Amino acid sequence: MQKRSFLTVVMFLIGMFMTGAYAQTHTVSGLVKDKEMGEPLVGVSVSVKGTKNATMTDLNGNYTIQTSAKDVLEFKYVGMKNAEETVGNRKIINVSLSPNAESLGEVVVTAMGIKRQSETLTYSAQTVGGKDVNDIKSINMINSLQGKSAGLQITPNSTGAGGSSKILFRGNKSISGSNQPLIVIDGVPTMTNTTTSQVSSDYGGERDAGDVMSTINPDDIASITLLKGAAASALYGAVAANGAIMITTKQGMAGKVSVNVSSNTTMEMPMILPKFQDTYGAGADGTFSWGDKLASASKNYAKEFFRTGFTTNNSVSLAGGSENFKAYFSYGNVFSHGMTPENTYRSHNLNSKVDFKVLDHVYIDFSAKYSNQYSKNQAAAGYLWNPLTGAYLAPRGIDWNYYKDNYEVYDPARGCNVQNWTNTELQQYGNPYWMLHRQTPISNRNRYEFGGSIKWDITPDVNIQGRMRYERGEEQFIHNAYASSVGNLYKMGRMKNNRYFSDQLYGDVLVNYNHTWGDWALTATAGSSFTKTKTAHVDLWAEGDQFKAPGDGNVYYPNIFTPNNYYGNMSTLGNGDAMNTEKRLNAVFATAQVGFKDAVFLDLSARNDWSSALAFTESCSFFYPSVGASVLLNKLVPMGEQVNLFKFRGSYSIVGNDVPIYMSNPRYTLGGSGAISAPDKAAFRTLKPEKTHSIEVGFDGTFLNNRLDFSFTYYKTNTKNQFFSVSAPYESGLRNRYVNAGNVQNQGFEASVGWHQQFNADFSWSTNFNISYNENKIKELVEGLENGLTIASWQGAKVVLNEGGSYGDLYVRQIKRDEAGKPVKNADGKPVLMGDNIDEMKYAGNMNAKVNFGWSNTFHYKDFTLSFLIDGKFGGRVLSATEATLDGWGVSERTGNARNAGKVVVDGVEFDPQLWYTETGSSNFNNSYATEFYVYKGTNVRMRELSLGYTFRNLFGNGKNLTAALIARNLFFFYKDAPCDPDVSMGTGNGVQGVDIFNLPSSRSLGLNLKLNF
Repeated sequence: MQKRSFLTVVMFLIGMFMTGAYAQTHTVSGLVKDKEMGEPLVGVSVSVKGTKNATMTDLNGNYTIQTSAKDVLEFKYVGMKNAEETVGNRKIINVSLSPNAESLGEVVVTAMGIKRQSETLTYSAQTVGGKDVNDIKSINMINSLQGKSAGLQITPNSTGAGGSSKILFRGNKSISGSNQPLIVIDGVPTMTNTTTSQVSSDYGGERDAGDVMSTINPDDIASITLLKGAAASALYGAVAANGAIMITTKQGMAGKVSVNVSSNTTMEMPMILPKFQDTYGAGADGTFSWGDKLASASKNYAKEFFRTGFTTNNSVSLAGGSENFKAYFSYGNVFSHGMTPENTYRSHNLNSKVDFKVLDHVYIDFSAKYSNQYSKNQAAAGYLWNPLTGAYLAPRGIDWNYYKDNYEVYDPARGCNVQNWTNTELQQYGNPYWMLHRQTPISNRNRYEFGGSIKWDITPDVNIQGRMRYERGEEQFIHNAYASSVGNLYKMGRMKNNRYFSDQLYGDVLVNYNHTWGDWALTATAGSSFTKTKTAHVDLWAEGDQFKAPGDGNVYYPNIFTPNNYYGNMSTLGNGDAMNTEKRLNAVFATAQVGFKDAVFLDLSARNDWSSALAFTESCSFFYPSVGASVLLNKLVPMGEQVNLFKFRGSYSIVGNDVPIYMSNPRYTLGGSGAISAPDKAAFRTLKPEKTHSIEVGFDGTFLNNRLDFSFTYYKTNTKNQFFSVSAPYESGLRNRYVNAGNVQNQGFEASVGWHQQFNADFSWSTNFNISYNENKIKELVEGLENGLTIASWQGAKVVLNEGGSYGDLYVRQIKRDEAGKPVKNADGKPVLMGDNIDEMKYAGNMNAKVNFGWSNTFHYKDFTLSFLIDGKFGGRVLSATEATLDGWGVSERTGNARNAGKVVVDGVEFDPQLWYTETGSSNFNNSYATEFYVYKGTNVRMRELSLGYTFRNLFGNGKNLTAALIARNLFFFYKDAPCDPDVSMGTGNGVQGVDIFNLPSSRSLGLNLKLNF
C-alpha cells in the first residue's frame, strides 16, 4: 500500500514537471524583413542565443522555432546588423534588419568558401547582396556592380548582349598575363575561358565568346564577396593574383515550397552618337563627303540605322524541403533585340541544387547547371566586318532607303547576288544591311556544370569536406561571307565554321578545425586541390577564286558554305598555335587564425602549387605565404556606446600568376597540306611564374549605434618575374626568346563611408560613398628594349611601357612644327605628319583613370522605394579613331563647320579644310593619321542607375507580395569631355581599354522590373 502511494506521488510529480516544462516551451514564428526596403529576407539565421537550436527564414522571409519564455532570439544575415529579441510570452515575433556594410557578426565567405566573421578579417573584403545585381539587371550580371565598390573597375566590351567585361581590382599588374580576377561560385573556382583576342588589330571582326558571368542568372545569387587584394585570395595561389569574386548562390530552405518570379523588361537606345554634318554631299568619287552643298539637309544616317532595342529578363525559382532534405530549382531566360538591326540574343539557364543530411553528421549536396546562349549579328569593333562604318561614313545626301531595301543586286557573271553600295571596292566601307544579312556572325554556346560535396562533422570542432565540379563549354562560331564581301576581297564567298571546346575538372579536400579555450580561439583549415583543364578547337575555313584546274582556283560555286564546295581547305592555325591544350595544377594549402579575447586576430596561410606549365624547368613548384593581423580596439579599450567597431588591420602576402603552357618546351605545328613547322621561339627552361608581393593596411569603423560606417585601405603591390617575349639573336635562327624580368608597382587607397538614418517608422534614408585611387609605376622592365615595350598599336598610336612610366602610357603621332611651335605646311598646303617611330611620337597621357568613385542613395517611405547611383572617374585618356575617320571622310560636324568658315586655323596657321582633315584624319584603315588630335580626357560623371518602386503587400494572400519598379540605367552625363562614352573597351585583353574604333555606342535603358513571391 505504501509502495503504491509512493509511486502515485512520484508519477504525480513527474507529470507536474512535464506539464511545467511543456508550458515553458512554445512555438514562435514570424517574418524577417529588410528595414530599408521592406522586403522579406531569405536565409536569415534565427537561433536561440547560447544554444545550437537554430533555423533559417524561407523564401518568404518566414521562420518557426521552438523556444521558452526566457530565451533570447538572435537574427543574423549577411550585410545586415544583428538583432536580438527576448521571447517572453510572445508567439509571433516580426523583425526588421537594417543594412550595414561591415556589421558586427556578419558572416563573410572568403577564399576556398571558408566562412569567417567579418570583424576578424585581416584584409579588405566587401560583401554585396543579390539585390545589387537583380534589381536593375544587366545581361552580364557583373556590370550591375559598376560604381558600387571601391577599387572595382568594370568595363563592358563594345560587343553588346552576351559580351565579356573587363574586371579589374587595384590596377593592371601583369604585362603579358591576365589581369582578370578569379571567379568562384560556391567556393569552387570556375572555368575561365574568356577570349582575350576579341580585337587583335584595327581590323576587328573577331568573336567575343562571353565569360562565365554572362551565364549566371542574377536571381540565383544570394551574395557576392569581393576579395580585392592578394592576401584575401592567397589560398587560391597561381590563379588568383588579381583577387577573386566569390559568388554564393541560393539554396533550398526548410518549410513549405516557395515560388519566386521576376520579370525585367527594358528598352535601349544609343546614349551618345557622333555629330554629323548635313550640308555637303559626295564629291566626284561618289564616296567621300567633300562635294558641293546639298539642296536640302541630309538625313542623319546613324539615327536612321539604329533602332530602339528591347530586352526581357525572366526568372522563376522553386525552393523548399525539410530539415533533412532541401532543394532549389530555377529557370531564367533572356531575349534581346539589340539597337543594331538584325541583332538578336537569347539565353536559357537551368539550375538545380539539392542537399540532404545522411546519418547524424554527414551532409551531401549536388548541383547541376546548364546554359545556352545564341547570338546573331553581335557587334564587333574595328574597321572591317562592321556595319557601323557604312552607317557613319555614307556620303551625305544619298537615298538611304534605296540602299536599305536593295542591299544586293544580281551579277550574271557569277550567277549570284552581290553587294549594292556607293562603292563596293573599299574593304572598310560597305552597305551595312548587306553586312547584317550576308556577313552574319552567329554564335551558339553551351555550358554544362555538375558538382557536389560531402561534409562529415567528425566532432563539434572538426569536420572534413570534399568537393568536385566538372565544367564543359562548347561553342560554334559561324561567320560566312557571301561573294563580293569586304571590298570584293571574297569574290566567291568565304566559309568560316569553327568549334571551340573547353573542359575543367576541379576537386579539393579540406579539413577544418575550430575550438575555443577561454580567451583563446583557433580556426584552421588544411587541404589539397587539383585543377585539370583542356581546350580544343576545330576550324573550317575556305575561300578562293572560281575553280578551273588544280592550282587555279578553289571554289566551285559561290555562296555554298560546305567543305565539298572547296577544292582545298585552309588551316587557320598559325605558327606556335595549339589546336589542343591540356594543363594540370596541383596544390596543398593551409590557413589558421588565432584569436584572443575576440579582439586580436592573427592569420597565417601558405600554399604550394605544382603546375604542368613549368614542365622541363628546374622546378615545377612554387610557394606562396601570407600573414595578417587585426585588432578591435573597442573590445580592449572602453570607447563608449557610440563606438560599435574600431578596427585596425594589416597583411602581407606573396601570390603568383601562372604562365602560359608550352613555353618551356615549344611544340611543332601542323600547317596546311600536312606541312610540319618547327617552333620559332627558344625553349624557356628557366621559366618562373609571376609573383605579386602585396602589403595592405586598413581601418574599419562603425559608430552611432551602427548608423555610420567607415572603411579605409592602403595597399601596395609589386608584381615581379614578368613574362616577356623579346627578339632572339639573329644567329640563333629563332625569332623570339622568353625572359623573366620586370617589376610593376601599384599603390593606392580605397575608402567608403555609409550612413543609415531612420527618421521614423515609415521613412528612412541610406547613403554610401566609395572612392579609390591607384597609381601605377613600371619600376623595372627588361634589358634590350631601348624603345620600350609596345603592348598595343592603333593606326599610329601606341600603348608603350617604359621603365619609370606607367601601364597604359599612350604615345601618338603628331604634325611637324617649326621652332616657334607653328604647324608646317608642305608645297601642296597640307600639314606635314611626323613618323610613327617612338622617338618622333608625343606622349599623350595615360589611358587609366587614377580616381574612381560611386555614390548610392536609397529612400524608403512606407512601401515606396527610390534609389539612384552616381558614379564616375577622374583622369585617363580616350583615343577615338571613329572621330578621326569621320573627319577624313568629311562627314563630321567639324568638317561642315570648317567649310562654312572657309578655313581651319591651327595655332595661327590657316589650312584648307579638306587638305587639313584628309591629312590629319583617317581616310583608310591602313594609313596612320595625326592621332594627337583625337585623344580626349576620360573624366566623366554619370547617372548610372535610377529606380522607383512600390510593393503591393499581401496582394495575393498573406506574405504574397508584388513589387513593381520603374528602372533606368545610363541616363545621362553630368560631365564628360570625350565625344564617345569614355568608359569604352574593345576587348578584355591588355592595352585595348579606352580605344574607340567604330564601337557600338553605349545604351541608355528604361524599363520595368516586376517581382512576385508566393
